[in-house]
Amino acid sequence: MDSLFLFQFACFIFMLINAFIVALSHLHVRWENKRYERSRWMIVAALIGLAIQYVLQMTFGFRAMHDNLGAVINILLYTPCFSLISIGIYNIETTRANLRKMILMCSGIYAAIIVVFCVGINLHHSLYIRGGLYLMLTLFCVSVFYCIYMIIQEMIRRKNMLETMAATDLLPYVKYSRASVIILWLAVLAMPVAIFSTTLLYIVGPAVLLALLFFNLTFIALGSSYIPTEELLDKEEENQRSREKKNFTSIV
Repeated sequence: MDSLFLFQFACFIFMLINAFIVALSHLHVRWENKRYERSRWMIVAALIGLAIQYVLQMTFGFRAMHDNLGAVINILLYTPCFSLISIGIYNIETTRANLRKMILMCSGIYAAIIVVFCVGINLHHSLYIRGGLYLMLTLFCVSVFYCIYMIIQEMIRRKNMLETMAATDLLPYVKYSRASVIILWLAVLAMPVAIFSTTLLYIVGPAVLLALLFFNLTFIALGSSYIPTEELLDKEEENQRSREKKNFTSIV
């Protein structure tokens, strides 16, 4: 077995173990919160999706055949998995209306990636879609930057809301959560480079895995001391809808 296969196998085991740990931690929460639990299963699904990606790479040897071929498969599967993790993070912080907007945006970008992939196959009659690969990578980067921007904006808004209501700074576990998200997305930003180079993958890959591990551990710690604020967010959403309805009525 070559080093690439061993690395992919190690990543596969890593994703399965992390998915198992995040899922199992459900048994150790102080109380269940629907918003947090939805995020938990989104992240578990994303980790399982990443594990499936490595199974496909090991079984069919896409990356071993050529970096560009492996990159196509990476983008097709990384995009929905990282979007699912982002939506899971965003779901804890935001209202349902904002969450739906993010889901629609991420779904739209992924649909565009699928379209580019299908058009590339029809034009070249092969998985080597040439210029289509760079367009897929561009859309992947757009998805990543969009998710990062939305999460950071929501964290700032949530921080201001909690400080206003509680007249105090955020609890320590929230700060750790923010730090974990920043570390995770700094690692993800390096992924487009690693996607095209197996050599760089050996360098960037372990850093991404460590960032993902730190994020998962912080997410579990957040659940252990999570204070339900869903009522506050739902109330805020209702107020937002009321303001929008009043504005619409005044315009009409």
